[in-house]
Amino acid sequence: MDLIEFKTTFDTDEYIFKEGDPGDCAYIIESGMVEVVLDKDGRKLVMATLTKGDIVGEMAIIDRLPRTASARAIVPTEVTAIPLDYVSQKIEQSDPTVRMFLRLTMARYRDLNARLGLVFEGLSLGQGDSSSDSFASSTMELKNVMSQFIEMQKRIDSAVSKPVKIENSELFGEKTLEVTKLLVTEEKLLKDAMAKKEFRLHYQPIIDLSNNQIVGCEALVRWNHPSGELMLPSRFVSQAEDSGLIIDLGYWVAEQACQFQSRLYNDFEHDLFVAINLSGRQFDDQFLVTSLADIMDRTGASRERIKFEITESLLIDNPELANRSLHQLKETGAKLAIDDFGTGYSSFSYLHRFPFDTLKIDRVFISAMARSQKSEQIVRSLVNLSRDLGMEVVAEGIASKQEAELMRNYKTTLGQGFYFSRPVNETKFVKLLRQPQIKLTG
Repeated sequence: MDLIEFKTTFDTDEYIFKEGDPGDCAYIIESGMVEVVLDKDGRKLVMATLTKGDIVGEMAIIDRLPRTASARAIVPTEVTAIPLDYVSQKIEQSDPTVRMFLRLTMARYRDLNARLGLVFEGLSLGQGDSSSDSFASSTMELKNVMSQFIEMQKRIDSAVSKPVKIENSELFGEKTLEVTKLLVTEEKLLKDAMAKKEFRLHYQPIIDLSNNQIVGCEALVRWNHPSGELMLPSRFVSQAEDSGLIIDLGYWVAEQACQFQSRLYNDFEHDLFVAINLSGRQFDDQFLVTSLADIMDRTGASRERIKFEITESLLIDNPELANRSLHQLKETGAKLAIDDFGTGYSSFSYLHRFPFDTLKIDRVFISAMARSQKSEQIVRSLVNLSRDLGMEVVAEGIASKQEAELMRNYKTTLGQGFYFSRPVNETKFVKLLRQPQIKLTG
């Protein structure tokens, strides 16, 4: 089966897979009916009859062994495929105890299945006759193994279908099937998007608040979705992180942004910095720092004009990894910024423990300054503290003249937001650079 097509229809009596086939995927039955059978010399033993919402072929993609039974469509049947690599990745990312239990369950399930097959094979080969003790014994063993097999099926079905307390009060099993289909489809689309080069970079200007001139920009990824919509990162980055695709996507973003910085200097003689966002998941890659250093060199980017932005979540989730990786990244000559500061479990200790050059104050505080004295005081304190620590400050999300003026009064160096410009493609960004000052929106 071509795994690019996730939904497939099988005609009556058509096999979805046969015993001995490789386990390349499992199937969620969308409609119709499937019979799981052992077939020995023309004699068939029906092990299960499955309908809409059931899953077939899951064992082979958990333990990566060949199919131990055949699955046949009894009536025209539509299924959705769940690929081997998708499930394998999720199993490897799960808790080790969960992995152990899952593989143990499958081992025992397969043992019963094998015993069932051996007994059935013995009967089909005519071991003994209908009046012999051997035949009676084999028949009893067959019933015993079948009983165990069915009982285990019931326990597994019960485990995945047991109602749990969730907001919409749906069954866990039903909800999981829908979510799984959605996640698999989205992950497939993301992989296709990488292969088809559907991602784009937009650049949001970062302004020197003293003269409203562009001094840098932040590279922001967009997905030119097949639907025609230009999707923002909030629509796909979390899925890319969950699937591990963020590693490849992150390197692509870094390479495109570094090439852009190089072009700005060589073609337009603008020595601007370019800020590149790094996901916490990217730090799981042990080659991250060396790979980023290689990208900067290969693209001809000025290392001191590349600024990597890291959110607080990395510092909170794995401070030891963050400390080691950020110091290594700093040694490449690139600059480091802490992004969205103040929105998580912020600790001022981050500002001296980690080698940041820039602090970006989250737009939540910027937008609240005019109506909240506390927010205004927080912003003022952050600016003063950062300045005392020798750090540059960027006010994110400036949306009005009032917010811009407040940040100037606090002696904030740089600003970014819709008041100056939305993120734009490379062509439009270069046009903005040709202006003596950026045109303000209000």
